[in-house]
Amino acid sequence: MIIAIDGLAGSGKSSTAKLVAKNLGFKYFTTGKMYRAITNYAIVNNLIENLPSSISGMINDIDISVKGNNFGKIIINNKDYSDNLYSLKINKYISIISSIEEVRSKMVKIQRAVADKNNIVCEGRDIGTVVFPDADYKFYFKADLKSRTDRRYLDMKKKDSFITKNNLREMIRDRDYKDLNRLESPLKRAKDAVLVITTNMTVLEQVDFICSTVQKNK
Repeated sequence: MIIAIDGLAGSGKSSTAKLVAKNLGFKYFTTGKMYRAITNYAIVNNLIENLPSSISGMINDIDISVKGNNFGKIIINNKDYSDNLYSLKINKYISIISSIEEVRSKMVKIQRAVADKNNIVCEGRDIGTVVFPDADYKFYFKADLKSRTDRRYLDMKKKDSFITKNNLREMIRDRDYKDLNRLESPLKRAKDAVLVITTNMTVLEQVDFICSTVQKNK
């Protein structure tokens, strides 16, 4: 079974998906980490200055695999690129790299291969529209900018003590624009996805809503 959760940055997708997977005995799969890992790879290997050609021309020759209980370890050309994926530099370039058609095409193939053998709760930006258009359940998370900034700030402050809410708000606003307007797999709600407004919902309320929806329709 595949449960797809899409939505804007900071809308509660990750925290909710993890707990839903745990409650249902499924695997948790976040596609965003794969794009952060390939961005990390591009930075480490000096591919940034000549994007997109520097990576689009070689992506099919790059070996990428996901490992671990919840596919949290991203191995690229036999090296682990799973750590320190929320740096300011990765945040700066991830939208550019994740919008490259050749990159997304390769990632989607890997993501579908993972789902072939597992029951998963998968969250990201184009899960219900592109990656798993035939997912058993689809949800689209949406929340206002303030609540999303407040949520993400608590996490980001642990990783970057210098970040301010104003800076983070502008980063999220910029990411929204890029996600919603990119030419390749823009973020949008699938026609058959259940809209979940998370502005005034707790994570546990979000988890209960999804779990009850799935269990009610089994």
